[in-house]
Amino acid sequence: MENNNSKWYILNVMAGQENKVATDIKSMITRGTIDKHVFDALVPTKPIIKIKKGQKVQEAQKLFPGYVFINTNFGGDAYNLINSIPKVMGFLGGKNNPQPVGDAKMQEILNLSSEQNSDAKNVIFEIGETLNVIEGPFESFSGAVEDFDVEKQKVKISVLIFGRATSVELDINQVEKVS
Repeated sequence: MENNNSKWYILNVMAGQENKVATDIKSMITRGTIDKHVFDALVPTKPIIKIKKGQKVQEAQKLFPGYVFINTNFGGDAYNLINSIPKVMGFLGGKNNPQPVGDAKMQEILNLSSEQNSDAKNVIFEIGETLNVIEGPFESFSGAVEDFDVEKQKVKISVLIFGRATSVELDINQVEKVS
């Protein structure tokens, strides 16, 4: 539903209010208030895995906290209506002079946001951090991280086997952080 004259702009909003402001703008579009001039509101996110109470939980992490991306041509009263939404602090680029995001940069942001990275690619282990092995032949062992390879999705940990420290390389889905 994008118009040829429309560009993406960045709206500065109060931290933590990004989704509410984007929802407000989308409902204004749906109601027909600004549908001829504003075409989309986006809060770019990426999926990440967090360990909560020993369980892996997928959450959406905002790529740009405090900002909402708006696709608009600023026709009619769109600029004033968007700025009048509670928790909106204004467009980047100064009062009455919003600066559009370059097409290539916006495409990069849209690609980042739409990438469905595997759970594993978003897990980060630090050298020295203690991990529990949750599956495989070393299940119930725990050990310190010696090496971590994001690309191969492998982690090398040092576990005690018969009282002796032994390096073991595991898939990162076979381990979890000690909570």
